[in-house]
Amino acid sequence: MLIAAGTVLEGKYRVERLLGAGGMGSVWIAHHTSLHRPVAVKVLDSVAASRDATAIHRFLREAQTCARLRSDHIVDVLDMGEFDDGTPFLVMELLEGETLASRIRRGRLPQGEAALLVDQLLAGLAAAHAAEVIHRDIKPDNCFITQKNGKDHLKLLDFGISKVAKSSPDAPEMRMTRTGVVMGTPYYMAPEQARGAKEIDHRCDLYAAGAILYECVTGRVPFDAESVNELLFKIVLEPLVPPRALAPELEDSF
Repeated sequence: MLIAAGTVLEGKYRVERLLGAGGMGSVWIAHHTSLHRPVAVKVLDSVAASRDATAIHRFLREAQTCARLRSDHIVDVLDMGEFDDGTPFLVMELLEGETLASRIRRGRLPQGEAALLVDQLLAGLAAAHAAEVIHRDIKPDNCFITQKNGKDHLKLLDFGISKVAKSSPDAPEMRMTRTGVVMGTPYYMAPEQARGAKEIDHRCDLYAAGAILYECVTGRVPFDAESVNELLFKIVLEPLVPPRALAPELEDSF
């Protein structure tokens, strides 16, 4: 859904400009007219939602999940609302900086820098896992690097396909996938995800964090292929090229 600059949402968020757009929606910079602070407004694309019956549920779940997670390394969701036609939107803290994917594209990261960033990713995951939330789509595009006290500060984004563990009372309503349906980004999938296993747990997120660390210091993903099916086959069955075979400067301690 396109929004005109100057539109005021819920009587308090004045839209200023488009920040970015993707297949399922768009993100806009807005101004909270009462608190006088910039915010980001994430809007679900109504056309995309009409083609995917679970899109609205995933979108709202992202708001509910992020709102109840307390971590300095998870993006804050501040509010939610909807347009007259029922299209939902989320109001989030406005982050300035770049994604980890953008940084990796400029070249391999020194091992110290990579370790500090992935350590912060793990801190965000620890908070999510403590709340029995499994992200399931950990990838560099969902890791946003901003600055705090002059240092890199990583925040985890996009809990749209997250899953609540069975032991949580929210689990029956939150589980949106069917057995055999592959959810997530293939390059960072754990083997059990690649197989479409019925039950996965927090370890799939830890595998993805390891895959990201591998890419940070080697400049390439752990497995690559010309098709999704071939990629999933490699993840499940092929051995990994050791990172020091690609980056021999890596220290033993790392």
